[in-house]
Amino acid sequence: MDVKQIAKSIVLVDSNKEPLVAILAAEDKISYAKIKTLLSVKDVRLANETEVLTFSGYPVGGVPPYNNLRRVYLDQKIPNDSIMIAGGGDTNKLIELRTKDIIEFLHPVVADLTK
Repeated sequence: MDVKQIAKSIVLVDSNKEPLVAILAAEDKISYAKIKTLLSVKDVRLANETEVLTFSGYPVGGVPPYNNLRRVYLDQKIPNDSIMIAGGGDTNKLIELRTKDIIEFLHPVVADLTK
């Protein structure tokens, strides 16, 4: 497994108290400024532990790209033809997914989400 294949699903809450999930490469850092601009909101923050479980249905550290959230954003640097390793539902499980399946089934907004 190449470290570049590892993806993380980050649950965020915007200033309208609406949750979303951002999927990006594990080695990248999220840009809150870019997300705020993309969403046209005053602020965006990480969801706390309780919110992550409530909104996504999964605990912190185990949120898979496929979860209860329907506002999904995928970083544009993740290639469409790649295989990614992502959270598998808890902190001890991982799943292997094709990026094209995430795009087909979740219909994410693909954008620049990183610093």
